[in-house]
Amino acid sequence: MESTCCGSSSSYIIYRPEKLKRSHILDFLLPWRSLKGSGHVEISSSSSHHDDSQGSIEAHWITFFSCVLQKIMLRIRRPLSLLGFALEFTLNLFSVNGGILKLIATILRGSVVIPNSESKEWRSFLGHIDGRIDLHRSSSVPSCISKTAPTRRIERIINPLELCMMASKVAYENPAYVNNAVTNHWKMHFEGFFNCWNVFLKEKTTHAFIFCDRPKNARLIVVAFRGTEPFNAKNWCTDLDLSWLSMGKMGRVHLGFMKALGLQDEKDVGKGWPKEYRGDKELAYYLIGDKLRALVEKNKGAKILITGHSLGAALATLFPAILIHHQQTSILSRLFGVYTFGQPRVGDKQFGSFMETHLNSKFKRYVRVVYRYDIVPRIPFDDPYSQFVHFGGCLYYHGWYRAQVLNEEPDENYFSPFYLLSKHFHALLDLSRALYIGIQHGKDYTESSTSILFRVFGLLVPGVASHSPRDCVNAARLGR
Repeated sequence: MESTCCGSSSSYIIYRPEKLKRSHILDFLLPWRSLKGSGHVEISSSSSHHDDSQGSIEAHWITFFSCVLQKIMLRIRRPLSLLGFALEFTLNLFSVNGGILKLIATILRGSVVIPNSESKEWRSFLGHIDGRIDLHRSSSVPSCISKTAPTRRIERIINPLELCMMASKVAYENPAYVNNAVTNHWKMHFEGFFNCWNVFLKEKTTHAFIFCDRPKNARLIVVAFRGTEPFNAKNWCTDLDLSWLSMGKMGRVHLGFMKALGLQDEKDVGKGWPKEYRGDKELAYYLIGDKLRALVEKNKGAKILITGHSLGAALATLFPAILIHHQQTSILSRLFGVYTFGQPRVGDKQFGSFMETHLNSKFKRYVRVVYRYDIVPRIPFDDPYSQFVHFGGCLYYHGWYRAQVLNEEPDENYFSPFYLLSKHFHALLDLSRALYIGIQHGKDYTESSTSILFRVFGLLVPGVASHSPRDCVNAARLGR
């Protein structure tokens, strides 16, 4: 079914990094050569964008860099996944046995506990960087949010910024861990964990969960999408992809993120986003939409928060966009806010204007949080081909978790040489602060050895450690 508000369009550019060959390098290095018909790029006949950008050295180089990075990620997909599992298993082996020294003692006694990846005790790599699970109920919403949104009713329940960040962090864990966090630590009602299908990858790659503040007469419903998993090469390829599909009046939207949300046809909007889904696979948009409709019908006064970190932040932004496309007013009328953390770009300027009109016209419902030089909000690159841009400004944390409201984060494409020294310097500051923040603010802020080592790695690649959920949690609690 075609939306009356957004229309339909077949304009698209699709990059196929798996088809990239050495012979294609000249297509990128010679800016007067068109990428159309090159074999690794599909451009619709109705798209005039390749002609507008032909001859742009910057556009060709950014596209080349993006495709090469994706090609590398596809090549190392299996070893990266094995490395991630080995690292997580080792960290959990230490954890469930009480640390390295106690593990040695249990080995000698023959009583080693083998971690179970489906248990509530198992934590992901990111869970070992920041193992906090309880809410910090005394924290308050930054004034830059509370002055622009009617948050008083929600604040009587919880700080929405911290709740969303903690939910986004917990979304990286398995269903048992998530259920335990919501039910036993947050004292809220767990509604369900969703493991959803990606039509194009032919895998269940999209994960989310829903919870309410209480089982009956809920006042708050929260949807949290899982983000980019550090050792999942396909997740990183999705973040780096520059492919887009035009959604008509809505503008051009990132194709990979829409595929993760449940898109069924990459070249046709009408076929890709039918209003009614009749397939047998569980697609995130439709499954979560059905659950929300049932919840708002059951809980007449409830408001909805949608959130996510990294890739999850992109899905949290696109989910209401497709609701608008399908005119799902029963859900949209209850939407209190979309809170994202470390979000990549998801659409062009027209998409941003469209979302601003629908999300921020009455009050600011869209809040995008960025910490320092986090690399992910700076991808996919803002280049003349795709023209991906952010919208709605950002709540930018720097220094000692000081908040600023900016139109765009500094060093918007990450690789500017003018910010090189600043990025390394601030990575060193973050490492230094990690060594004593627990003394300054209490045990809850003490960083694990895994977190410290991750920050050491951040000295080599500034912006990677800044993407850790830990700093966003600290910002939500200590930010001013």
